[in-house]
Amino acid sequence: MKNIVTIGGGTGSYTVLSGLKNLPDVSLTALVSMSDNGGSTGVLRDELGVLPPGDVRQCLVALSEHSDIVRKLMNYRFNEGTLKGHNFGNIFLAALEKVTGDFGKGVEIASEILKVNGNVIPITGNKAELSITLSDGKILEGENKIQDANLQDAGIKDIFYKNDVRLNENAEKAILKADYIILGPGNYYCSIVPNLIVSGFKEAIIESKAKIILPVNLTNKLGHTTHWKVSSYVNNVEKYLGKLIDIILVNNEKPSAEQIERYKLSEGDGVLVEDDFKDNRVIRDALLSHVMPQAIIGDKSPNLRGFIRHDSEKLANCLKKIIN
Repeated sequence: MKNIVTIGGGTGSYTVLSGLKNLPDVSLTALVSMSDNGGSTGVLRDELGVLPPGDVRQCLVALSEHSDIVRKLMNYRFNEGTLKGHNFGNIFLAALEKVTGDFGKGVEIASEILKVNGNVIPITGNKAELSITLSDGKILEGENKIQDANLQDAGIKDIFYKNDVRLNENAEKAILKADYIILGPGNYYCSIVPNLIVSGFKEAIIESKAKIILPVNLTNKLGHTTHWKVSSYVNNVEKYLGKLIDIILVNNEKPSAEQIERYKLSEGDGVLVEDDFKDNRVIRDALLSHVMPQAIIGDKSPNLRGFIRHDSEKLANCLKKIIN
């Protein structure tokens, strides 16, 4: 039995977990970013004082072995009335936190109800308010503001949490027990880095004997990573980790013209991540999904959905070869 830990949030973790859960002799643990403050998650966080449920919900749904209708229920968004834009699963997790008094305990109960094959653990139990200091000294507070900011033009001086955000004890145990740690894919500054700067994370990673796998993003985000190459992601992540990545997964399948054009509408030029990394740690494979995601009706998030994504099954098959 191989212990595999995924680290990230949102769609990236959902994609990885959806494929990995079908592999035999694998024990899965998803460590989830807790800095999201946008959309339905942000509203619940502000109004109820709960920890952000959105990314955790996606991981629970990905690993759930319950009926299809239950998974659809967890992802259902209300389209009218007072709850318009809210996700049922987010409300469900927020209620569990209120009932138990602890978000982590609530996630454990949700895992039992949803028949989750694996473990879903918040990276921290602390209130995580992500902030960035720009080159001119201006501070952006909250992941939602960071998400929409042009960080490349402004320049980044520092990225940090306003308060003390420490690594969840169970998350630390999972990292130290892991045989493989899969970092990402996902929004670099809003889904990946928020995990890397949690107090105690770097120390746990350095102590861990696990092989670290980085599935490099397929696309760049406008104003955040425009024109980044494979080497850009590898070098930047390694600075935070304090150690080398062991395996770098790079997609070698070209998106369709329609996928590229639709993505350029929201992300501009410099969309695709150029493969410039000459290193024996790189494994290249066809990892691209050709499914065109549809907009989610009632979603309060102002961000457009990506049209170029990893394919869960292709990614899982590639990882299976590595693990075996």
